Amino acid sequence: MGTGERTVRSLSGLFYLLTIFSVYQLGKRLTDQSTALMSAAIYMCSPLAILSAQFARMYALLALLTVLSSWLYLQFQPKSSDSTLLFVAYVVINVMGTFTHVAFFFVLFGQGAFQIFFFQSEKLKRFLLAGIVSVIPYAVFWAPVLLRQISKSEEGLAWLKKPGLPQVSELLFLYGGAFWLLVPLIAFICWKYFYRLPSFKSQVMRAQLPLTLLACAVIIPILLSQFKPIFNPRFAIIGLPVFALSVGAFTPKLANYLLSAALILFTVVGFAISHEKSGSCDNRVIASYLNEVVHEGDVILFTSLTRMPIDYYLKQISVGKDVIESSFPKDIDKHPGYEGNFRDPKRQLELETEADQLLAGLLRTKTNNSEQRIFVFRGLHPEIDQFIERRLARNFGKLTGQGRQCLGSSTYFTDIVVYK
Repeated sequence: MGTGERTVRSLSGLFYLLTIFSVYQLGKRLTDQSTALMSAAIYMCSPLAILSAQFARMYALLALLTVLSSWLYLQFQPKSSDSTLLFVAYVVINVMGTFTHVAFFFVLFGQGAFQIFFFQSEKLKRFLLAGIVSVIPYAVFWAPVLLRQISKSEEGLAWLKKPGLPQVSELLFLYGGAFWLLVPLIAFICWKYFYRLPSFKSQVMRAQLPLTLLACAVIIPILLSQFKPIFNPRFAIIGLPVFALSVGAFTPKLANYLLSAALILFTVVGFAISHEKSGSCDNRVIASYLNEVVHEGDVILFTSLTRMPIDYYLKQISVGKDVIESSFPKDIDKHPGYEGNFRDPKRQLELETEADQLLAGLLRTKTNNSEQRIFVFRGLHPEIDQFIERRLARNFGKLTGQGRQCLGSSTYFTDIVVYK
């Protein structure tokens, strides 16, 4: 198998494919085959699902475990027969989910809410037993770590912001993608064939479970984040499968095959266009750009999550130039992506001091190399970048016509600015 980039990413791709199949199977269990097909197509074409399939991270696995847990949860329906094997499988999947990401607890919360409000006392004791057993391993092995994280939550969650309309709009796009282009067509079909469609109440009844899980996975974190930010669109991957199932339940069955084909076609076209635009500033391309334009003795100043991925590609293609690399703040070399609570006055003073020290080092190397240039990544956290940018602007000149603009096509930076 190996440890190369394609090998590592392929695991997320495999989880993505398995989740599509699982959404289809769960959809058939909850509704019917054509609705399940539409739900699977919505998930398959979701930008968030496609992105997660390319990340060497846990998001695709988290989505798969969410679907499997919801599927196995159906054993607690009143008319379902008790099965020790399904009970154990449900617990195992939940344990895996809680160890994959803390957001999985919202999945369990949603299942508990559904059990209480819709199934009431039916199999409630059996469900509660399964839920308690599911969280015991997490409580035993991670409780001390969790308590320490909570005590430093103001720092550890400083990068999360209170979600507003921009974040909600981003989430809706990441969930639906090209599906939103089909809404006018769906509305037309509903209007023209209204007499052949099931009642709205019956559609809601079919989507009770996914709607409840969706509300608990997305709406509750957004509401909580108004007081203590914990929401991020990527964490909302736990709600994507049930979003697909919920929306699929409301699409007209008589056109599901046509709508599925149209959705896939729109997604392929959109993906080709967006990939062409974003490819100009992905980490591999930027590494090649730096390898071509950076000279001996130049400085590359990384911010946020830019250093590790670009260094990975530089090591593969570099011709061995003697280049100086540095990061600001320096903490991100030990904890990538963690800059601390930059709103804290004490942290701001630390950043001011660190920026002074970094500037002093740059000025020393400048005396030994008058042609030295400084390539600075900017964009993800301008409120942090400004600590070093103010000093660079006072002591160096910005080179026009050099650098790189990446506005709108990179996750972690907007441009590279060159000083001399």
